This record gives sequence, structure tokens and C-alpha cells, in this order.
Amino acid sequence: MDSKERRKHTSISPDGVLSQRTSSVPISFFSLPGDIRNNIYRRVLVVGHPLFLFQDTGSTVVETFAPDRPFRWLALLYTNRQVHDEASAVLYGLNHFTFMDTTRHQGGLLQSFLGCIGSVNAGLLSHLCINFPIVETVEGQPGNFILREDDLHSLKLLQEKCTNLTTLETLIHSRNSRRLINPGHDDSQFIREALSQIDAQLKAISSLNKIIVRSYDGTPNPWVMELMQGLGWVILPGR
Repeated sequence: MDSKERRKHTSISPDGVLSQRTSSVPISFFSLPGDIRNNIYRRVLVVGHPLFLFQDTGSTVVETFAPDRPFRWLALLYTNRQVHDEASAVLYGLNHFTFMDTTRHQGGLLQSFLGCIGSVNAGLLSHLCINFPIVETVEGQPGNFILREDDLHSLKLLQEKCTNLTTLETLIHSRNSRRLINPGHDDSQFIREALSQIDAQLKAISSLNKIIVRSYDGTPNPWVMELMQGLGWVILPGR
């Protein structure tokens, strides 16, 4: 980008002849309108697929898989404080983040990721994808059901940290939702109670306005899908 803008000035000489002269006036990136700066940030930082997050066993480092990201795509964030703040709002607010299958360990990955990016950036996140929460029967109490501890921890983190989250995708697959895909004859009460508990936790995320249930390797039973749609959830096939 040129660091100078050329401007033409018209003047009249003593003999009445019109003439033009060109002067160079220095301009900066921040003299550009905000919408133009944001368009630049979007072109560099927003990718056309989800950013897939994962964590190796025993590691505290959160890795990102994003095959279409440009080379050194985060360099903008290290330019200066103002660019960092403006670019971060685009990076975290417009990209979609997917937490890779971490059944029973998703809460740890989510907590590590939110801790890594900090509370300000966590509050910018608008679209996340997690595993569909699991409800289990309370041991020794066949008629009582409870949200699994790791999933409850994940949803509490979203409630507390992700204050701008508007869309939450949840992935259903055979390892976490077998009873929703192929329910047994006696599963009706369990499924109704499970979906009710999950819905209550999701609705507690005050900024949330769209809940998506996406099938990964198994589609929920038709009557289960009707229950989900009755709660206002959007049911989609896997990517």
C-alpha cells in the first residue's frame, strides 16, 4: 500500500494562466475507513472452513488444523496494539471453531483454548461446534438422569466466558448419542428428560440464538428429531 496520497491543486499565475501542481500528503493505514480496514482483515484472517481445534494427550498446547489458511496469516496481530484489537475481533468473531472429537475430555480442551486466547477474545467468539452433550442415568437411581460432568463443565464455560456466542453446533455420532440414533422400547422417558436438561443448559447461554444439531455418523430417530425441532433446534446432516 502506498504511504502517500497525491493531491492536485489548481492555481492562477499573475498573468492569468491556470496551472496545476501535485503535492504528496502522507497517509496511514488508520486513515482508511473502518469498514475498509475490516474488509482487509476478513480477506486475510477468515477462512472458508471451520478451524479445527485439538490437543494431544497429556499436552497443554491447543493445536489448530486449518488447511486453507494463508501463510503467516496471524502476522497482522503482531503489527501494533490497534491492529491487534481490530483484527482479533474479526479473527474470533467471524471464524467458526470446531472442537475435534474428545469424548469425555472436551471440557479440558475448551478450557485450555479459552485460557490460551484470553477472556477478551473468548468474549468475541460467535460460532462454535462441540460434541452433543450426554445425559447419563444416576448410578443406583434408574429413574434419575444427569448431564455428564465433562459436558456440564463445557456448557458452564460457554455460559461464563463466551458472552457473544450466537451459534452453537453440536455433533451427534454413534459414540455419544447411540440411544438417540437407535432408541430402545424403554428409552422414551430417558430421551425426553435428556433433551430437556440439555435444552435448559443451552438456553442459559444468554447470547445464543441458534442451536444446530449436526449428524456425523448416524441420524437421530425421526421422533427424536421431532422432539429436537420442537425445542427450536436446527437439524442438519453432516458435512
